[in-house]
Amino acid sequence: MHIRDNISYHISSKNCYNKSGIESSQCQLFDNLIWGIDEVCDFTSYAKGTIYNLVSQGEIPYRRGRKRKLVFIPSEILNWMKGE
Repeated sequence: MHIRDNISYHISSKNCYNKSGIESSQCQLFDNLIWGIDEVCDFTSYAKGTIYNLVSQGEIPYRRGRKRKLVFIPSEILNWMKGE
């Protein structure tokens, strides 16, 4: 199954949403302007290895921070999961 096909299941399986459609416990993630790999894993429910594979294949939006650390923009990850 393609990773973006999983978005409907990911969002519909949560029970508490705010106006943006994001689970309230995940809203704290959006307080940060950037995410590291751990935050992306928490939000997407994917393993680190999966995220690293998506980065190497150029399928997920990311940037390189200091010392070539992977950096993700939360709004870009959300749009990517929605398929936009």
